[in-house]
Amino acid sequence: MFTVAIQLAFRQLTHRGAKLVGALLGVCVAIVLIFTQVGFQNALYDSAVGIPNALNADVFIAGPTFHSWADSPPWMPRGTLYEAEGIAGVASITPLYTTAMQVASPADGHSLSAYLMAFPPGQPAFLREDINRQVADVAMADRVLMDGESRDDFELIRDAFLKNGSTEVVVLNPSESLQKVVEVSGLFGIGPSFSIDGSVITSDLNFYRMTGIPLDRVGLGLVRIRPDADARTVRAAIQEKLGDRAHIFTKPEFAANEVRYYAEETPIGYIFRMGLVVGVLVGTVFISQALHGIVNDNIKEYATLRAMGYDQSFFLTLVTTISLTLAVCAYLPSTLAAWGIYRLAAGATKLPLQMKLGDMSMIFAVVVAMGMAATMLAIRKLKAADPVDLFS
Repeated sequence: MFTVAIQLAFRQLTHRGAKLVGALLGVCVAIVLIFTQVGFQNALYDSAVGIPNALNADVFIAGPTFHSWADSPPWMPRGTLYEAEGIAGVASITPLYTTAMQVASPADGHSLSAYLMAFPPGQPAFLREDINRQVADVAMADRVLMDGESRDDFELIRDAFLKNGSTEVVVLNPSESLQKVVEVSGLFGIGPSFSIDGSVITSDLNFYRMTGIPLDRVGLGLVRIRPDADARTVRAAIQEKLGDRAHIFTKPEFAANEVRYYAEETPIGYIFRMGLVVGVLVGTVFISQALHGIVNDNIKEYATLRAMGYDQSFFLTLVTTISLTLAVCAYLPSTLAAWGIYRLAAGATKLPLQMKLGDMSMIFAVVVAMGMAATMLAIRKLKAADPVDLFS
C-alpha cells in the first residue's frame, strides 16, 4: 500500500498541470520570504560584531553605563585601565577611543555619519593586517584610515583615494567656526552595519585634534591576556578589582551582548522574527490550499479506495507524499532565487549577506515542517469523511 500511495500521489500532482505550477509559485514566494528574513537577520548580527571581532582583545573593559557598541561606548577614566594592568594573567591593555563623527560629502557638502576609532600607534588595537600595516601613517598629524566598504557618499571618498593615492575630507564640528581637514592615507575593509555607514581609524593624538575630547576619556579597554591565562578567569579578576565602575566581557560575551541587543532591544530584531513567522504561515497556507484542491478534486476516488479497504495510514502516506513533494520541489528554485536576492542586496547595502549551509539546512527543515503541518490539516477532512456521504 505504501508504494501504491506514493505512485498515486505523483500521478495526482503531475495531472494538475497549471494548477500545480501555481501552487509551487505560491510556496516559492513563502520560502524566499523566509530566506530573506533569515539572511537579513544574520547580516544584522554579523555586521554588529564586525568591528568588535576585528579588535585585538581577549577581554573588554567598558564603562559602567555601557549598553551596546551600537550606542557608542560611553567614556570612562583612563586610570581605570591602569588599575587592571597589574592583575595576574593580563599581558597588556590598550585604550580605544570611540565617538560618532560627521564628515562632509564630496558631492554637495552634506554631512555623512561615521564612527571614529583611535588608539596609540605603538599599541595596535586591531587584528587585521590591512589596518596594522598602515598604523605608522596615521601616527602622522591629521591622517586617517577609512573603511573602503563604507556605503553612501563614502564611496566617492574611496574612489578619490583609489584614483589619487590620497584624498582630503572635511570633519564637520558645529562648535568650531573653522572646520578641520584631514587626509585619508589608506583604506581597510571591515564593512558597515545597520547603524554605521562608515568607519574611520586614526591615532589617539589625531583623535584629540579632530574632536577635542581629552585622552583621559576612554571608550573601551582592550585587554590581551598571557598565553597561559584563561580569559574568563582574568575577566572575573578584573571585575572584582573594578567592581561597579566597569563592565567586563570576554570577547565571545561582548559579541553575544551585541547580538542580544539587536535581537531583544531594537524593533528591527522583532521585525525580522515576525517576518520569519509570517513566511512560515504563508507557506503552510499555500501548501494546505494545494492539498485541499487535490483532495476535493479526488474525494470520490478516495471514498472508493476507503470502501475497498484502504485504511487511514494509506491516505496519510498519500497526502504526506503530496505535501512534501510540493515543499521540496519549491525549496530548490527558492534557494536559487534567494541567492540572487542576497547578491543584489549585499552589493547595494554592503552588508554581509551570505547563503550559509547551516541556514539552508534549517530552512529546509522548516519547509518540511510546513509540509507536515499542511498534511495534518488536510488529513482531518479525509479522516472525518463518510464513504456513503461522499458519493451523494
